[in-house]
Amino acid sequence: MRTIYQSTDDLGHTLRALKMTKEGHNDPVYMGLVIQDREVLFRTRENSSRDFVLQKIKEFVAGNATSLVSQPA
Repeated sequence: MRTIYQSTDDLGHTLRALKMTKEGHNDPVYMGLVIQDREVLFRTRENSSRDFVLQKIKEFVAGNATSLVSQPA
């Protein structure tokens, strides 16, 4: 497993995509994560592509940006 994308957005979320390849398999699996203060807010696991996982991460953050900011500490 290796990190193929990592970024931090303006709201302090860590956006991360991981590429996992099982031994004996040629097709990788991609894991997308949105993390804030060590808590995983969103996780997706896809066989399609890195770009598809990144799109899912962006959709989650865009769709939840207002509710994530307004949560009490």
